[in-house]
Amino acid sequence: MNKSFYRLIVIAVLICSMLFGFLAFYSTGVIDRAKTRELLDIRINQVSEKLDDNIYEYKKITEQIYSNYKSKSRVLAMMLSKNKSIMTDETSFEELRMAIGADSISITDSSGIIRYSTNPSNENSKAYEDFLPAIENKVFSEAVLNTHDKRTGVITGCSRLDSPGIIQIEFTPENSEMLLDLTDVSRTLTEIPVLENGHMAIIDKLSGKYLSHTNSGLIGTQSIYTEDDFSEGEGWFSSEFEGQDVMVKYISYDNNIILGIVSYDEIYKRRNTVVKWLLFVIPINSAVITLTVRNKILKFKDKQKINLRETL
Repeated sequence: MNKSFYRLIVIAVLICSMLFGFLAFYSTGVIDRAKTRELLDIRINQVSEKLDDNIYEYKKITEQIYSNYKSKSRVLAMMLSKNKSIMTDETSFEELRMAIGADSISITDSSGIIRYSTNPSNENSKAYEDFLPAIENKVFSEAVLNTHDKRTGVITGCSRLDSPGIIQIEFTPENSEMLLDLTDVSRTLTEIPVLENGHMAIIDKLSGKYLSHTNSGLIGTQSIYTEDDFSEGEGWFSSEFEGQDVMVKYISYDNNIILGIVSYDEIYKRRNTVVKWLLFVIPINSAVITLTVRNKILKFKDKQKINLRETL
């Protein structure tokens, strides 16, 4: 049998193998891309739920804290109204501060200027603007959260009962670290991985900066993405990140953008492995099939020759 016949067999086998290889290449890529989008959806929802949970926990804890410390400030106001000499006696004033577990106690005059304080540096400064209504309103009682210098504290303000003025008290809550964790968006993504090398990020819509990122070194830096990239409420697009082509899935959440980033190299890792195996298997498979067909043909021709001899 001439070589052209075997050449046709080889070509046919190669075409069929390449066709199956292309189908494997295409279908694996489509499946892996769809799975990655689904995974990013799950991770983005996890981030959204975590932010919602943090807001709920934060409100719950602060309400408890405010209620507790506002009660202490009202009790202190009553004590001072009955014994005003405590304000002028440094020892008694300090003992009172320690008794209620406060960082400092400050008392203002009718203009809101601090005249007495367990912290001398507060004297002659003005009380918080939020507490100024206490000068006129005798039932005023309010609390605010102070996160200055990464230190979480509670400052309460209530009206003096003995004369017009404000009693301002600073506390450091026992669960201040928990409050800091709940309000610190930058810590949100520490336990939400994406595949092996993917990233999650939260971008502030107004500044365009990363509020949180699985790569902590990027927190506070300007995002490479613009408003135009997030024109829809949610969606996905292709971009470049750290020198790699990536898929970016995003969703708008309040004043932030939550996004997941995965490189196409990682998305198509399984497909690329399949392709490498196919490039190895197809030539071998084609050679085996060709040799098998050739062997069958030779056996068939030998059998025909034997039959022909027996007939003669």
